[in-house]
Amino acid sequence: MNLFFVGAALLALACQVGAEKEKFLYFAYGSNLLHKRIQIQNPTAEFFSSAVLPDWRLDFNLQVKAWNGAVATVVPDHKSVTWGALWLIDLDQMAELDKQEGVPDGWYYATNVTVLQPKGGSFEARIYIETQNPSPPLRPGQTLPMDRRPSNTYLSVITFGAIESKLPKDYIKYLFTIPSNGKTASKEKLQELGHFYEIYPCLK
Repeated sequence: MNLFFVGAALLALACQVGAEKEKFLYFAYGSNLLHKRIQIQNPTAEFFSSAVLPDWRLDFNLQVKAWNGAVATVVPDHKSVTWGALWLIDLDQMAELDKQEGVPDGWYYATNVTVLQPKGGSFEARIYIETQNPSPPLRPGQTLPMDRRPSNTYLSVITFGAIESKLPKDYIKYLFTIPSNGKTASKEKLQELGHFYEIYPCLK
């Protein structure tokens, strides 16, 4: 038996085992629905499946300069659900995701929730929720006030991310009914999104 080849095989196996990193599931319901967006700062993110968060409603509140409008959050609402994408991400990138979501700045806090897959099964996943959620809640039939509306850019990223993630058609139709503030994100944000806006230039 050739000991060189045996040693090489064992070394290759050890490298393969060592390369397997710990992962975590992240539930995205806002701009990180879009593959291009999530991978800008989290390049190991792999789409796992679509999922739904029962008893929470999609809403908008925090104004972010780069997006030139309000960004998404979820608020407790037993009459609503929020659909999103489950991403599988290397555990050593969690701090980077926290930074992207503004946790160190106090914009969002991270927690774990139970989400459901369309064909059954439940998973515990990390989620980010704004530290100051909208108050008071909208009354039935009331539209988002202007200071809580997302920009055209942000809303486009969400809706096309929802399509890309194969969220239910009715939910996608709902996303298209959300009013925007008519503004465009910053030049830097558009450049960051790059390829997405080369595909959909009409959304600038």
